[in-house]
Amino acid sequence: MTLGDRVLGVLASEARETFLLALGHRLGIEARQNFLGEDASDALPRARACNEMMIVIWSQLWAGRGAGDEGYPDRDFLTALSHRAQAGDAREQLAQAVRSALLAVTAEAP
Repeated sequence: MTLGDRVLGVLASEARETFLLALGHRLGIEARQNFLGEDASDALPRARACNEMMIVIWSQLWAGRGAGDEGYPDRDFLTALSHRAQAGDAREQLAQAVRSALLAVTAEAP
């Protein structure tokens, strides 16, 4: 099962909102990591891309709550994030955030 298939499965489940919250949080952490230990001018495009992706995530969350924001169809959600990640060379940040958010909603409780 691909990462995209796993995300689609979670988006179609009761864990949808928790996943979106975790994804936004993890992406924020990834954005902050861009500025640790490297020249800020090199990190700025990735941080901007992370910010754009977080806006997509929060809009998706609000749309699911009927708050008036327009989200993406689930099948287009990862594509929208991927386009923003590519624009700022933040593909690895997105992948790490997605993997971490999936763990947050699929890990079995101890």
